[in-house]
Amino acid sequence: MINNEGMKHIIQYSILALAIAAAMWSCNNEEAQPVQYKAPEVNFTMASDVIAAQVGEPVSFSASVVSGDKVSVGWYINDVLVSGSQTFDYVFDQPGTYTVRFEAHNGAGTVSHTYTVNVSDVLSIRLSVGDSTTVTRLQLEYIMVAAIVEHGSDVVHEWSVDNVVLGDEAFFGTYQMKEARTYAVHYRGSNTLGVYEKDFQVVAQERPLEVSFSITDEIIAILAGRTLTITANPLFGTTGLQQKWYLDDVLVSETAEFSNYFVSGGEFQLRYEAENAKGEKFSRNWKITVTSTGRLFDDFETGAIGSWFNTGENQPGIEIVENPDKTGINTSDYCLRDKVYGSGGTSGYFTMKCPVMLSAKEFDVSEYSGIRFMVHIGNNKYYPRIDHGGTKYPSVTPPKFNNSWEVLEYRLPEGKTFDNTKNIVFRMLYTEAGSNISGSDEATNNRTVYIDNIEFFK
Repeated sequence: MINNEGMKHIIQYSILALAIAAAMWSCNNEEAQPVQYKAPEVNFTMASDVIAAQVGEPVSFSASVVSGDKVSVGWYINDVLVSGSQTFDYVFDQPGTYTVRFEAHNGAGTVSHTYTVNVSDVLSIRLSVGDSTTVTRLQLEYIMVAAIVEHGSDVVHEWSVDNVVLGDEAFFGTYQMKEARTYAVHYRGSNTLGVYEKDFQVVAQERPLEVSFSITDEIIAILAGRTLTITANPLFGTTGLQQKWYLDDVLVSETAEFSNYFVSGGEFQLRYEAENAKGEKFSRNWKITVTSTGRLFDDFETGAIGSWFNTGENQPGIEIVENPDKTGINTSDYCLRDKVYGSGGTSGYFTMKCPVMLSAKEFDVSEYSGIRFMVHIGNNKYYPRIDHGGTKYPSVTPPKFNNSWEVLEYRLPEGKTFDNTKNIVFRMLYTEAGSNISGSDEATNNRTVYIDNIEFFK
């Protein structure tokens, strides 16, 4: 049986337990309450809700969060998140209208603001040569340059060289610099937004010395009695160019052309040398093999004329004289001259008596079908022909009338040879039509022709 004192202790313990339980319940109940956030507060610092911008230029956006707990921010351009900062810069690369939205939010709420950005196009062009004012290239190259449109549309391009408009595309590469010099290039690009222009120069440097030739074979085979002509064609590096030709180490020409009449057979060495003002050198060698195919009558150096030549058909007729022009292809000291006095019509007969050749020289013309005469006509407009068996044959090529020695060649028809019973008459004073020369004067018809190196060939 519990006495009063025991009951008192029990009541005290019960009250204490209840107090402890109440306290514990109170603590647990406070932790379960939701956190109370403070909603964001934002100052929007942009001057206007409508912003004008240009393609390629940065636009600065800013918003200031002045209060709020654990606030998240974001900038959206056309609903695409582009930044998580309160301020940022953005470059629009295409023209158009853009919606830019700022949002700040936490558990207590969201604050947003929208801007409209109108982005206009701009004209921005750069050239592939960059900032260069002088570009160096080689002669014969093409000027190649491009206009790179970074911003802008419907651009009209214009390229000019030395003030001449030559192109209307963004890429210019059609102009070849044929000369070694400086070319002035101008570019102009324009559209409704503006104009871009740039000037620069292209220095075309002279190419190294280079020469081509009309005959490229290293070994050249020709027949005796023919003239070999080789022409040098300097392609590049021609400033101050000096050219020389050597035949068997003997200087024979200081021009672009080598021309030599080869009288007889043999082997010859030909060398070309060139040097320009820059000291660049160029050389080329040939071996010339000359084959004799006929019979040459060139012994006029003895001062005697063979019995097979009829020398008295005109006055004074055929004579041995000094060579009037030893600077060309004929360097002989002596040659034949046919000079016809008087003013009547004449063809200047010079007869080669074939029967006498056969008996005195044991030379049978029937083995040959052609004959060459080296002649010097001077300034006379003569077209010599040969007459054999009553038929008159013109030269294969007409006279050059270059007031120097040249070779006239005559050929019989295919399959025919000379008849050793009939004479060959060289009729030097013919007109182009094949008629005798009538009258005379000292300028273009002095009736004088020089002859040398008569050669029969097969």
